[in-house]
Amino acid sequence: MHHVVVESRGPGPAVLLSGGVDSAVVLALLASDGRDVTTVWIDYGQPAAAGEREASKAIASRYGAAWIELGVAGLVPPAVGEFPGRNDLLVALAAAAAPGRSVAIGVHAGTGYADCSPSWAEAWQELLTVQHHGAAQLLAPLAGLAKAQVYALARQMGVPTVLTHSCEASAVPCGRCSSCADRRGLDARP
Repeated sequence: MHHVVVESRGPGPAVLLSGGVDSAVVLALLASDGRDVTTVWIDYGQPAAAGEREASKAIASRYGAAWIELGVAGLVPPAVGEFPGRNDLLVALAAAAAPGRSVAIGVHAGTGYADCSPSWAEAWQELLTVQHHGAAQLLAPLAGLAKAQVYALARQMGVPTVLTHSCEASAVPCGRCSSCADRRGLDARP
Protein backbone atom coordinates (compact mmCIF):
# COMPACT_ATOMS: atom_id res chain seq x y z
CA MET A 1 0.00 0.00 0.00
CA HIS A 2 1.24 3.47 -0.89
CA HIS A 3 1.89 5.50 2.28
CA VAL A 4 0.40 8.99 2.23
CA VAL A 5 2.20 11.72 4.16
CA VAL A 6 0.55 15.04 4.89
CA GLU A 7 2.50 17.91 6.39
CA SER A 8 1.12 21.31 7.26
CA ARG A 9 2.14 24.28 9.37
CA GLY A 10 -0.06 26.59 11.42
CA PRO A 11 -3.73 26.03 12.27
CA GLY A 12 -5.45 22.87 11.08
CA PRO A 13 -6.37 22.71 7.41
CA ALA A 14 -9.63 23.48 5.66
CA VAL A 15 -10.65 20.30 3.86
CA LEU A 16 -12.75 20.67 0.74
CA LEU A 17 -15.35 18.03 1.62
CA SER A 18 -17.52 17.36 -1.43
CA GLY A 19 -19.15 14.38 0.21
CA GLY A 20 -17.39 11.90 -2.07
CA VAL A 21 -14.95 9.14 -1.19
CA ASP A 22 -11.80 11.07 -2.14
CA SER A 23 -12.50 14.05 0.10
CA ALA A 24 -13.67 11.74 2.90
CA VAL A 25 -10.31 9.94 2.75
CA VAL A 26 -8.47 13.27 2.93
CA LEU A 27 -10.52 14.23 5.99
CA ALA A 28 -9.81 10.84 7.60
CA LEU A 29 -6.07 11.26 6.99
CA LEU A 30 -5.99 14.72 8.53
CA ALA A 31 -8.37 13.99 11.40
CA SER A 32 -6.36 10.90 12.37
CA ASP A 33 -3.48 13.21 13.28
CA GLY A 34 -5.69 14.97 15.84
CA ARG A 35 -5.64 18.23 13.88
CA ASP A 36 -8.17 21.02 14.27
CA VAL A 37 -9.76 20.35 10.88
CA THR A 38 -12.44 22.53 9.33
CA THR A 39 -14.43 21.22 6.39
CA VAL A 40 -15.80 23.35 3.57
CA TRP A 41 -18.64 22.32 1.27
CA ILE A 42 -19.45 24.52 -1.71
CA ASP A 43 -22.71 24.70 -3.64
CA TYR A 44 -21.77 26.01 -7.08
CA GLY A 45 -24.96 24.88 -8.80
CA GLN A 46 -23.85 21.28 -9.36
CA PRO A 47 -26.69 18.87 -10.20
CA ALA A 48 -25.84 16.60 -7.25
CA ALA A 49 -25.68 19.43 -4.68
CA ALA A 50 -28.40 18.06 -2.38
CA GLY A 51 -26.82 14.60 -2.13
CA GLU A 52 -23.31 16.00 -1.79
CA ARG A 53 -24.38 18.46 0.92
CA GLU A 54 -25.97 15.80 3.10
CA ALA A 55 -23.03 13.42 2.61
CA SER A 56 -20.54 16.17 3.43
CA LYS A 57 -22.37 17.10 6.64
CA ALA A 58 -22.61 13.47 7.72
CA ILE A 59 -18.92 12.78 7.09
CA ALA A 60 -17.81 15.97 8.88
CA SER A 61 -19.99 15.01 11.84
CA ARG A 62 -18.57 11.47 11.88
CA TYR A 63 -15.05 12.93 12.26
CA GLY A 64 -16.07 15.70 14.67
CA ALA A 65 -14.95 18.39 12.22
CA ALA A 66 -16.42 21.86 11.89
CA TRP A 67 -18.50 22.23 8.71
CA ILE A 68 -18.84 25.40 6.65
CA GLU A 69 -21.21 25.79 3.70
CA LEU A 70 -20.47 28.29 0.94
CA GLY A 71 -22.54 29.12 -2.11
CA VAL A 72 -21.79 30.50 -5.54
CA ALA A 73 -24.60 31.91 -7.65
CA GLY A 74 -24.79 32.29 -11.40
CA LEU A 75 -22.68 29.34 -12.56
CA VAL A 76 -24.10 26.69 -14.85
CA PRO A 77 -21.82 23.67 -14.50
CA PRO A 78 -22.10 20.74 -16.88
CA ALA A 79 -24.45 17.97 -15.79
CA VAL A 80 -21.58 15.44 -15.86
CA GLY A 81 -17.92 15.36 -16.75
CA GLU A 82 -15.19 17.94 -16.53
CA PHE A 83 -15.97 21.45 -15.31
CA PRO A 84 -12.84 23.42 -16.26
CA GLY A 85 -11.68 25.63 -13.42
CA ARG A 86 -13.85 23.93 -10.80
CA ASN A 87 -10.97 23.09 -8.49
CA ASP A 88 -9.59 26.61 -8.91
CA LEU A 89 -12.91 27.97 -7.70
CA LEU A 90 -13.07 25.54 -4.79
CA VAL A 91 -9.52 26.22 -3.56
CA ALA A 92 -9.94 29.99 -3.85
CA LEU A 93 -13.21 29.95 -1.88
CA ALA A 94 -11.85 27.64 0.83
CA ALA A 95 -8.75 29.83 1.22
CA ALA A 96 -10.96 32.91 1.53
CA ALA A 97 -13.34 31.25 4.01
CA ALA A 98 -10.52 29.92 6.22
CA PRO A 99 -7.72 32.52 5.98
CA GLY A 100 -4.32 31.39 7.17
CA ARG A 101 -5.26 27.71 6.99
CA SER A 102 -3.88 25.26 4.49
CA VAL A 103 -6.43 23.94 2.01
CA ALA A 104 -6.75 20.19 1.48
CA ILE A 105 -8.31 18.72 -1.65
CA GLY A 106 -8.99 15.15 -2.77
CA VAL A 107 -7.51 15.27 -6.25
CA HIS A 108 -5.99 11.96 -7.36
CA ALA A 109 -3.98 10.61 -10.27
CA GLY A 110 -5.47 9.29 -13.47
CA THR A 111 -8.23 11.80 -14.18
CA GLY A 112 -6.67 13.63 -17.10
CA TYR A 113 -8.18 16.89 -15.80
CA ALA A 114 -5.75 19.82 -15.79
CA ASP A 115 -6.95 20.92 -12.35
CA CYS A 116 -5.92 17.58 -10.82
CA SER A 117 -2.35 17.61 -12.17
CA PRO A 118 0.89 18.10 -10.23
CA SER A 119 1.61 21.31 -12.18
CA TRP A 120 -1.80 22.68 -11.17
CA ALA A 121 -1.09 21.90 -7.50
CA GLU A 122 2.34 23.55 -7.75
CA ALA A 123 0.83 26.68 -9.29
CA TRP A 124 -1.77 26.91 -6.52
CA GLN A 125 0.94 26.44 -3.91
CA GLU A 126 2.77 29.45 -5.36
CA LEU A 127 -0.42 31.54 -5.20
CA LEU A 128 -1.17 30.50 -1.61
CA THR A 129 2.41 31.25 -0.58
CA VAL A 130 2.14 34.78 -1.96
CA GLN A 131 -1.37 35.42 -0.64
CA HIS A 132 -0.79 34.01 2.85
CA HIS A 133 2.90 34.87 3.26
CA GLY A 134 3.93 31.22 3.43
CA ALA A 135 1.41 30.31 6.16
CA ALA A 136 -0.89 28.23 3.92
CA GLN A 137 -0.26 25.20 1.76
CA LEU A 138 -2.25 23.26 -0.80
CA LEU A 139 -2.48 19.74 0.57
CA ALA A 140 -3.23 17.07 -2.03
CA PRO A 141 -2.31 13.82 -0.24
CA LEU A 142 -3.98 11.59 -2.83
CA ALA A 143 -2.35 13.21 -5.88
CA GLY A 144 -0.07 10.23 -6.51
CA LEU A 145 -2.78 7.60 -6.08
CA ALA A 146 -5.04 6.07 -8.72
CA LYS A 147 -8.75 5.79 -7.90
CA ALA A 148 -8.44 2.09 -6.99
CA GLN A 149 -5.67 2.96 -4.53
CA VAL A 150 -7.83 5.68 -2.97
CA TYR A 151 -10.61 3.13 -2.50
CA ALA A 152 -8.16 0.65 -0.98
CA LEU A 153 -6.96 3.34 1.42
CA ALA A 154 -10.57 4.15 2.33
CA ARG A 155 -11.18 0.50 3.22
CA GLN A 156 -7.89 0.25 5.11
CA MET A 157 -8.67 3.36 7.17
CA GLY A 158 -12.29 2.39 7.82
CA VAL A 159 -13.67 5.48 6.09
CA PRO A 160 -17.49 5.30 6.27
CA THR A 161 -18.02 5.16 2.50
CA VAL A 162 -21.69 4.34 3.06
CA LEU A 163 -22.08 8.01 4.03
CA THR A 164 -20.51 9.29 0.81
CA HIS A 165 -22.18 10.48 -2.39
CA SER A 166 -20.45 9.72 -5.70
CA CYS A 167 -22.92 10.68 -8.45
CA GLU A 168 -22.25 13.75 -10.62
CA ALA A 169 -25.73 13.88 -12.14
CA SER A 170 -28.15 13.95 -9.22
CA ALA A 171 -28.82 13.60 -5.51
CA VAL A 172 -29.82 9.98 -6.17
CA PRO A 173 -27.12 7.90 -7.93
CA CYS A 174 -27.90 7.76 -11.65
CA GLY A 175 -25.77 4.66 -12.28
CA ARG A 176 -24.53 6.05 -15.62
CA CYS A 177 -21.99 8.83 -14.95
CA SER A 178 -18.27 8.14 -14.55
CA SER A 179 -18.47 8.69 -10.78
CA CYS A 180 -21.20 6.06 -10.45
CA ALA A 181 -19.07 3.70 -12.58
CA ASP A 182 -16.09 4.31 -10.28
CA ARG A 183 -18.30 3.72 -7.26
CA ARG A 184 -19.30 0.29 -8.57
CA GLY A 185 -15.58 -0.58 -8.28
CA LEU A 186 -15.60 0.42 -4.61
CA ASP A 187 -18.83 -1.36 -3.78
CA ALA A 188 -17.78 -4.56 -5.59
CA ARG A 189 -14.61 -5.05 -3.55
CA PRO A 190 -14.54 -6.72 -0.15
